[in-house]
Amino acid sequence: MKIVADENIMALTTELPNGIDWVLKPGRTICAADLVDADALLVRSITRVDERLLKGSSVGFVATATSGTDHLDLPWLAASGIAVADAAGANANAVAEYVIASLAELMLEENLPLWKLTVAVIGVGHVGSALLAKLTALGISCVACDPFQQIMAGVNYVELNTALQADVICLHTPLTDRGSYPTYHMLDEHRLKKINPAAIILNAGRGEVIDNKALLAHLKQCPQQRVILDVWENEPKPSPQLLQRAFIGTPHIAGYSVEAKLASTKAVAAALIKHFALEKFKIPIHSAGAKRVHDQRYEGDSASLVVGKGSDQQMFAAIVSKSFSPKALSRRFKEAYQVSSLSSDPGAGAEVFDSIRAGLSSRREFSAAQVDAAGFSPQLSVWLNAVGFVYKA
Repeated sequence: MKIVADENIMALTTELPNGIDWVLKPGRTICAADLVDADALLVRSITRVDERLLKGSSVGFVATATSGTDHLDLPWLAASGIAVADAAGANANAVAEYVIASLAELMLEENLPLWKLTVAVIGVGHVGSALLAKLTALGISCVACDPFQQIMAGVNYVELNTALQADVICLHTPLTDRGSYPTYHMLDEHRLKKINPAAIILNAGRGEVIDNKALLAHLKQCPQQRVILDVWENEPKPSPQLLQRAFIGTPHIAGYSVEAKLASTKAVAAALIKHFALEKFKIPIHSAGAKRVHDQRYEGDSASLVVGKGSDQQMFAAIVSKSFSPKALSRRFKEAYQVSSLSSDPGAGAEVFDSIRAGLSSRREFSAAQVDAAGFSPQLSVWLNAVGFVYKA
């Protein structure tokens, strides 16, 4: 059995039986010649899977170790009889923590009064619902917007125009360009103008949900608007001007964590095992929360976090930021990307984008951090627990 896979799918070969003929390559370099005699293709979001890649191949199964599937030509795959699997929900907690960490950066840098604001979550699928659960557990006022999923108890669902009046606007929709509620350029020139200039726009869903050209023009006219962008149009070569104007700009890494990557691999492996009836083979069983992840590239250790004194809000933000700082990552990305924009090599920007993604292999989620809670107030302890920290009193 031959499987072609993105080499950056974590611990993949340890989750499947021995005897597989593996072809492991960078996702952007997988080509039709690799797949002529392959049985399965395992990818991430950076590999476009369509007729051009697979026509004439023997591939009968495609899986993506991501929640989104807009890089897969699903109608063509279905018409060709090729089975498809994804890892929907595997990175939901990591993305929700990215949002919390980004807001914590604003609390530290600009004294953002988070508990006095209203947060709108647009798109309440796996990620949106995970984020809403954390925010409501923190006691933060929230509204939600999703015409297809309105099942979370105790959540105030509103229409899009109402959601865009919130103080913090978080986008977590899939990317669609048809149907009653298309999301392609959902935030266009006209809708951007309706957003309060003091509001925060955060996109950790799909880059094309915001018209990036319109957003750049909007920010030139409204420089006080704070935007946090993890996803972009034209990835892996986003607009350098838009990147520099973002309060936080990161290269599509919100869902990157050891825990999320392991969960994604397990989902992909389980689907492949079921499709090819490999259950009779002995499959290694690994815990997603295990400290050792069976791939030396991804040996992320838990961190011991110590912070100084301050208000509950300040200490909460400091602990979150010490665990994971999107702002620090943004600084690295901006500096390296700006240098690449001066290069004569047209691929330099994409290399920076991908290298920073690859370098974030050991990010751990809040649950892996060791927090000494001695002297913490009951309120701070509740907040830390609400977002996933495990601490010792």
